[in-house]
Amino acid sequence: MDAIETHYRTCSLCEATCGLEIRTRGPEIVSIRGDEADPFSRGYLCPKGPALKHLHDDPDRLREPMLRRGATWERVGWRDAFAEIDRRLPPIIRTSGRDAVAVYLGNPSAHLLSLMLYPRALLRVLGTRPAPSTRCQSR
Repeated sequence: MDAIETHYRTCSLCEATCGLEIRTRGPEIVSIRGDEADPFSRGYLCPKGPALKHLHDDPDRLREPMLRRGATWERVGWRDAFAEIDRRLPPIIRTSGRDAVAVYLGNPSAHLLSLMLYPRALLRVLGTRPAPSTRCQSR
């Protein structure tokens, strides 16, 4: 049996960015608790932190790219997924304009450094503008 390892991470599900103590045995998540040494959350978590185990273990979770072929979905590798994007996206933009491509950004992408950096580059390359109805409005 594999030994239990402890990993320290930050929960990305909301703005609080609580510290997590994740115990694993091989690929299995044994437990998720608050990291008592975390300077912000000091071991406290809301229910979302421990629920990450259920998200990780969800049998419906996408773990690899999928392509729709007619009425069915097919698992493909990353190379094939990016080739399909390269094949299909430029004609859409050429035919319908840059605003034909919609992009949705929200939790947790607003709370992970990599997901804060890369979407900006993607949006810049796409040239897609925000729809007026999606802009924040104060009341």
